[in-house]
Amino acid sequence: MSAQSASELLQQQHRDIDFGIQGAMDGSSDQVELLRSLDLLRAHLHLEETVLFPALEGSVGLSIMVMEREHGLMWPLMESLAAACRGGASLESMEGDLDELFGLLQVHNPKEEQILYGVADEHAGLADALAAARLPEGWTCKAVQGRRV
Repeated sequence: MSAQSASELLQQQHRDIDFGIQGAMDGSSDQVELLRSLDLLRAHLHLEETVLFPALEGSVGLSIMVMEREHGLMWPLMESLAAACRGGASLESMEGDLDELFGLLQVHNPKEEQILYGVADEHAGLADALAAARLPEGWTCKAVQGRRV
């Protein structure tokens, strides 16, 4: 049995992602740390879309559609920032994308926490399923699946 509830696990990931992105924005971290935060964000979106959302679909379906759309808005920023990190770009050159991604997260995360995560704790076994899930190589969020050429 998971030591954390579903909402605790997901909210901790939100905090860790925000911390890493803020570090890149204020210069207290580097590209390696930013890439680690972007990888966590990618894994977090995978958990939500493949484990959390299907479990909650019957009770908060419209909210899930909004969250998936917002994941799609974040995705190109995540990919651009990850490519820049791997290419050795300076954090300063990523400022616009960092600001935009962080702004999206500051609007998106509270909605998830208030609407979805409380409901998640009512589903037996969901915390264990979240803890056990692994991100497959090449996974993309639902909003961008099929858009790739």
